[in-house]
Amino acid sequence: MTENLLNEMINKINQITSSLDGTIAQINQMSTAIQTMSQKFSEETISVNENIRLIVEVLKQFRMKSSESIQELADTFNAKLKELFDKKSIEAISEEEKKAIDTIRKAAKTVSNNLYYAQLLNIIQSIREETNRIMSCKE
Repeated sequence: MTENLLNEMINKINQITSSLDGTIAQINQMSTAIQTMSQKFSEETISVNENIRLIVEVLKQFRMKSSESIQELADTFNAKLKELFDKKSIEAISEEEKKAIDTIRKAAKTVSNNLYYAQLLNIIQSIREETNRIMSCKE
């Protein structure tokens, strides 16, 4: 009888050990899956950061180029005005037309700034959407 009881206990211990081995294997699989997901999330985050950096760099370049183009136009315009002034033909321009020229200059600068800020807002919105998408995938 003691031998049967001992065999029964050994069987139970073996069953428990097998069950624990299965549980440990499942935990190891879960750990590997979590590490894989963490690695992929890190890679995606790095990718998003790099894309944002590239977008900001492109916007900086666009801003510089558009500013240069506007500056070239302003320089040309100013040179023509100076030429007219030097020839005294500027006197023929009325006060109202002078105000209109100043208004056009101010409007050109405002439009340039507004385009830049609109692009930045668009990028920020895209970053928010991408972040929300990544965070929703994470959950």
